[in-house]
Amino acid sequence: MGREPSGVDFALVGHPESWSQVQRLMDGLRDPALPPLSKEDLRDIVPWIPARTVERFTIASASSGRSARGIYVETFLPPEDLGPGRFKANLARVDAALSCAAREGAPIASLGGFTSILLEVGRRGPETSDGLVLTTGNTLTASFIVRGVERAARRTGLDLSCASLLVIGSTGDLGSACTRYFAPRVRRLALCARREAPLEAQVDAHAGNGVDVHASTDPGELLPDADVIIAVASLAGPGLELDRCKPGALVCDAGYPKNLAIDPERTDAHVFWGGMGQARDGWENDSPLGDLFYRFPAPAVAHGCMLEGMVLGLEGRAEAFSWGRGNITLERMAELEGLARRHGIVPA
Repeated sequence: MGREPSGVDFALVGHPESWSQVQRLMDGLRDPALPPLSKEDLRDIVPWIPARTVERFTIASASSGRSARGIYVETFLPPEDLGPGRFKANLARVDAALSCAAREGAPIASLGGFTSILLEVGRRGPETSDGLVLTTGNTLTASFIVRGVERAARRTGLDLSCASLLVIGSTGDLGSACTRYFAPRVRRLALCARREAPLEAQVDAHAGNGVDVHASTDPGELLPDADVIIAVASLAGPGLELDRCKPGALVCDAGYPKNLAIDPERTDAHVFWGGMGQARDGWENDSPLGDLFYRFPAPAVAHGCMLEGMVLGLEGRAEAFSWGRGNITLERMAELEGLARRHGIVPA
């Protein structure tokens, strides 16, 4: 079904990964003269807040001379409700957020964190009944992950061709894309996922191409031998420990919410958050809510899934560029990375 043009070029749909994010967002939405809400109040109130647009912004591309107007729609999924026990309620919240984006006239929505997973499990297609096109944002995220790992390896003097790489969450959309990219570029590949059948199929596929590959459903078995670790499992909160990883290992946590539960006293691993990008030409917000909600050490930094929506908005391409598990190709990663670079959007 066609859509009439509107003043919105794209929508971003997401959820908080922690109660500290929720606290900052609620503080920004409420009258500053009011006292802050307690943690108990937040937990009582947030489940009753409907999905809504909380920010409007314009992103400009100096090199192309284009600009695009976007909105951020918050689902208000309570952070501890991301597990399977609240599936129906969470899916209803995501559907409500998509309806909100459609009412705003957005032609495309990019999905952050668990929102795309919920739609996938709920067997939703890449277009809603009112014509809103959906993309997971995973293609650009995967591109930023691999570029971040390569950059970090150069900075630490690690030769990836001699390294053992572990991908935790290897059968997921991001994990399978990172695995395909690095399989011919590393000495050994280690794969970890929850379900044995998809994991065995993945091992067979790479072994058939001559890759030295082994796997386990227990990351603890694989951590001691890994020189590089990419964590992209779909976890409701930090749950992976680094206590068994090799000293000096290079660790990329690209989960949202984060995968790693990091012991601050452990300093012998090189850890960074992957899948992030920066819009060098920046964007203009209509409110400070975005800066309150997402805090990064540099300006105009965002997750790759959000930036994919911005790139497609700048390109005027309302298409499901990323959809379905395991469909990200190296060619599509290169294509979207090139489009992002044209608009000054690069790995952070």
